[in-house]
Amino acid sequence: MPDKEPSKVPLKSPNIAVIGTASLDTIHSEVNGERNTFHTIGGSGLYTALAANASGARVTLMAPVPDTFSERFLRVSQMINWKGPQVRQADMPRLEIIHHGGGRATLLNAEWGAESALTPDLITGPLAQFDLVHIAALSSAVKQKDFLDRLRQLGAKTISCGTYFRLVKTAPDIVRGLVKECEYFFMNLNEFQTLYESKMTHDDYKQAMFVTESADGCSIYSQGEAWKLPGDCVTEIDPTGAGDTFCGATITALATGAGATDAALKGMCLAAVCVRSPGPQFMIG
Repeated sequence: MPDKEPSKVPLKSPNIAVIGTASLDTIHSEVNGERNTFHTIGGSGLYTALAANASGARVTLMAPVPDTFSERFLRVSQMINWKGPQVRQADMPRLEIIHHGGGRATLLNAEWGAESALTPDLITGPLAQFDLVHIAALSSAVKQKDFLDRLRQLGAKTISCGTYFRLVKTAPDIVRGLVKECEYFFMNLNEFQTLYESKMTHDDYKQAMFVTESADGCSIYSQGEAWKLPGDCVTEIDPTGAGDTFCGATITALATGAGATDAALKGMCLAAVCVRSPGPQFMIG
């Protein structure tokens, strides 16, 4: 379904801030019964920020900064404005994930580490310089809500947010509150079905909600209606960060004045590239 109103005149290069984490990840990929393991950088905040940068935005990432840069983290710091509390690299968040194919994955281990050093009081204003501020997945929904309150206090114009299954399962009321208060919200189909039992009303969200469905595309809830954009079949190597990559590209397009459909199409295109290679390497060269 097309958007009811034409897109606004696009901004030349939107100014976007992302609050989240960068992590050191161990990824296992199972294909035809064989497991391959690789180590990469990752993190919801990092993927979202890199995707926004790749989509033409000027990006500030608010996340713990390692005191020693690996080559890949050094490249990230040269591409985006990475601000945040400095921490030991040994204390950076770490994830271990196994992908089974077909969009199925198991989180084997998650260590949030120095994410605890990222607190709302570190955000200073005014924030009117940013066209959009995104709150990526954090260790708790309460922490996301604290950041949201801080952003509103400091004058953030437009706020988007994402989630993940553990938060949806353990703090559904808080997540539903975030959906209502943020202009844009992102989640996957499993999270959506768990949170709303597939029943969504216009009063449940503010401007638009984007529900990613892996290879099946994306559903959009906006202006009191819902419609789906079909996905393309691509060879999946590592789907880690695909949803955050979709988010980063989509919020960049929204910040330029694009409608929900056009923005989601841009997000789907970049996410399709993301899953074809390990980690965010394609966005950092």
